[in-house]
This record gives sequence, C-alpha cells and structure tokens, in this order.
Amino acid sequence: MRGPFSDAIMKTDRTFGPDFSILIPLFNEEDTLIGGIRKLLVFLEGSGLDAEILLGSNGSTDATPLIGRLLEDIRPDRIRFFHINQRGHLGRVFRIAAEMASTPLLISVDVDMPFDLLFISNTLELLEKNHIVIGSKLAGLQVRSLMRSTGSEFYILCAQTLLKLPYEDFSSGAKGYRLDAVKPLLDGISDDTNYVLDILCAAGRGGLKVATTPVDCRDLRKSRFRLLKEFLVRFLHLFRVYLREHGNGNGISKNGNGCRPGPRTTLLF
Repeated sequence: MRGPFSDAIMKTDRTFGPDFSILIPLFNEEDTLIGGIRKLLVFLEGSGLDAEILLGSNGSTDATPLIGRLLEDIRPDRIRFFHINQRGHLGRVFRIAAEMASTPLLISVDVDMPFDLLFISNTLELLEKNHIVIGSKLAGLQVRSLMRSTGSEFYILCAQTLLKLPYEDFSSGAKGYRLDAVKPLLDGISDDTNYVLDILCAAGRGGLKVATTPVDCRDLRKSRFRLLKEFLVRFLHLFRVYLREHGNGNGISKNGNGCRPGPRTTLLF
C-alpha cells in the first residue's frame, strides 16, 4: 500500500527526460529530507514542471546518505544522490552537480524549502533571458534570527562596497544558473560556501546577465554551520578576493570598476 509520499514520487513519472535540474545540498538532514522532497515533488506536480533532483550530501554523519540512496532507488530517472566526506564543501557539491546535470538549467534550493517555491517557476522564466538568477532575501520578507540576518546584511554591504557588486544575496540557496554559461567559470571557485561570490565575480568579468528576484524566507532552524566560524571564513575570503582582484586588470582594477557586473535585471514578482 502506498502512502502520500510514494504517491507524490510516482506521479512525477514522465516519458521524456526532465526539463531542468534542482540541486539540494545536504548535511545531516535525516529529519527533514523526506518531508522536503515530498513538498518539492507535490509543487512540481501541481505546477506541471518536470525536474531531476540532485541530492548532494557533504559530510553527513547521520542517516542522510541512506535516505538519499533510498530515494534514488525509488526514482533513479528523476532523483540522483551523491556524497562527499568533507563538511561545508558546498562549492564542490555545486561543481559535481553541474557535471551530473542532464539538463541545461540548474536551480539550487535548501532542503527545508524556507521560501515560496514559486521562486522555481519565476527562475525558469528569468533564465530564458539571463544567465544567472539570484533569489534575494533582502528584497523579500525575512523571518530569521537576528544574528543570521544582521550578519548576512553586513557581509552583503561589505561585498557591495569592496567588489562593487550590486547584488543582495550570496548564499547557496535560491539561485538559478544556465550551465552553458556558468560551467566555464567553475575551475576557480571555492570549495566552501564562498563559491557563489566567486561565480558572481567571474560572471561580472565575463559580462553575463544576472537577474535578481525577491524571495520571502522563513528560516528559524538552528544553523547547520558554526556561525562564528562561517562568518570568519566568508569575510576572510571576501578580503582575499578584494586583494586578488585589486590592480590585476580583472575585477577591481585600477579604474575601480569592481567585478564589472554585467547587465542586471531586478524583477518584482
């Protein structure tokens, strides 16, 4: 006898291949993985969307790998799982997913789906005319802890000031990419959570088109990262990027053009 979760999985059956790929990074998500995947599958079915789901575990020590492989066994044509031993290596997870993806579009979301999943539909539309889509929590409604929201806002302000990047979100979640444009940029990106900043700097130098759309975010879960260490890692990397780019003729050159962001679109859905 099938339950609601099995029904949600089986209803996604399609004769042809998926239209786009969804990356979900994982770290010790045994309590949220099944619920998050079910919520995503129900949304995709209700929206008439067909996607492959790439589950990328980084350093999980609980039952996450077991559950991920079980989900892949149930729907190997639409759910694919991989695991690396290094915790926090989201940049490496992204590179692996970009190579694994069988479609030209990759959307990255968080497993607990803390934002309105209509972001996915909006992103698909925006990727028709843009190379990258940024889901901006600052432009939407935030329900997060004061420490996380304040730290993020200060980091964004520093990135905008030092690198002349006009974007309002550098987290891994709620982002969309056209892989033909982004994959050539991946050799130099960080292995950790700084990879989004690296991609946006490289995209600016390459003149890629970046669209920003607001997302409402409700995330009161305890962070999976050690927040103080994460802030230090991100700020140190930000200053390294500034020093690396300053005066070298790329990015923040002597004329002060920053990472030279390409054409930018801000959309309010």
